[in-house]
Amino acid sequence: MRIFGRGFLLSLIVVAAFPHTPAQDPSHLPLLAQCDFENGSATGWRPNIPGHWRVVSMDGTMVYELAAVGEQGKIRAPTSWSLWSGHEVTSFEFTGRMECYTDPAVAGRDMCIFFHFQDPAHFYYVHFSAESAGVHNIIGLVNGADRVKINVEPAGLSAARLTDKSWHQFKVVCDAESGEIRAYLDDMTTPVLTARDRTLGHGLVGVGSFDDTGCFDDFRLRGTLGGVQK
Repeated sequence: MRIFGRGFLLSLIVVAAFPHTPAQDPSHLPLLAQCDFENGSATGWRPNIPGHWRVVSMDGTMVYELAAVGEQGKIRAPTSWSLWSGHEVTSFEFTGRMECYTDPAVAGRDMCIFFHFQDPAHFYYVHFSAESAGVHNIIGLVNGADRVKINVEPAGLSAARLTDKSWHQFKVVCDAESGEIRAYLDDMTTPVLTARDRTLGHGLVGVGSFDDTGCFDDFRLRGTLGGVQK
């Protein structure tokens, strides 16, 4: 009798969730903005706690640093974010790179990518983490209440790759019409997290964390503008 591994089972889960929908190709979407912070400025970025964010020099380049995290509010959700104002999108591809400062021995360490952010109680986020669990390494929805895991990968089965203090490439893709969401880390061809949800159809993108510090750089945003530009 043939024994199938975890990867095979996870592939079946993804195929079952998206039986007739190929991976979205966002290459046709127009380039809306790009940012590498080399001018030393974070113009266009709107943090929820401005004093916690700064542009700093690191290894010969300028990066956008989250130097401190916020306190948990009434809704259980990430505490720190900075939004890219002026680019409220429907369908999009958001790419860049990130580094988490927290000791890799902390399993729940994270960096987050936000999207379709409408207000502090209505947004999606990708929680890239060092472990896969019910609330770690997920795609989360905050819709006026505590965050809810919406990705199809069962807790413990998603690929958790934020396990060191190195730079990691990320990509988050969303097709607003179908609600298909795909999140990638390091491997830009096979997503680590997938979901389908149309609760929020538009909003801003951003970066941040639940309760860790780190830095970000080299952003590119392709997409279709929608909603009220902020």
